[in-house]
Amino acid sequence: MKTPHLTLLVASFAAFALGQPAAALPKTADSVGALDPTTHAPGPVAPEVDASCDGDVEYCPSPDQLRVDASFSPLPIDSYLAGARGALAPTEEENCDPSSGCEWRDGNGVRHFAWGDSDEDLRIVVKTVEAKEFAGRPIEALGIGTARKQADVVANVRRFLPDVEIACDPARVSGNVGPVECGATLNPGWIQIGFDLDGNLLRVRFDGYQFI
Repeated sequence: MKTPHLTLLVASFAAFALGQPAAALPKTADSVGALDPTTHAPGPVAPEVDASCDGDVEYCPSPDQLRVDASFSPLPIDSYLAGARGALAPTEEENCDPSSGCEWRDGNGVRHFAWGDSDEDLRIVVKTVEAKEFAGRPIEALGIGTARKQADVVANVRRFLPDVEIACDPARVSGNVGPVECGATLNPGWIQIGFDLDGNLLRVRFDGYQFI
C-alpha cells in the first residue's frame, strides 16, 4: 500500500515553512526523460480541503490542478496505469521496475511517469512535455500553444491560470526542467517550466503530488 499522500504533503509543507530543504524528487533527464532521484522540486503546499474533500479522500486536487491535469492529457493523475495502457506506449521498455517507476508516451507525445509498490499499483504521478517533440505544433499543456520564448510562454500560462502565481526565481532552480525555470504550486501538486539560457522552451513538467 502506498504512503498516504496527505501525510507526506503536510510534512513537506511544514519543512518548507521552516526553511528546510524540500524532499528529494525524481528529475527528468535531458536525453530520454528518465527520472532520477537526485534533485529537489519546489515543495508543494498543503491541500485546501473543500466540500468535495471529506478527509477520507487521499488525492483531492483543486480546480486549478484539475484544469492543469486535463490540459496535459485526458489520463488523470493518480489513475492506474493498467487502465490507461491502451492509450500509451512505453518510451523505452514495457517491463519496468515499479520501485524505480516507468515512463509512457501518449499519442500526442505527452510523457506519463507511473509509480507504485507493484505492477498492479502503478499510478500516473507526473506528466512531462518535451518541447523538441512538439516542433511545428502547439503544446496544449498549460495553454502554451505555439509560444516557445520565455516571455510568451509565461504570458500564456498566466492567462491559462489567472489565479495562480507563476514565479521565475533564479534562486529556486530544481534542475528538473532546465537551467532557467518558472513554476507554481497547485493543490496538491506543482508545475515547472524550463528554458535554456537563451530563453527557449525546453520542457514542461506537472507533478500531481509528492509520491516518495
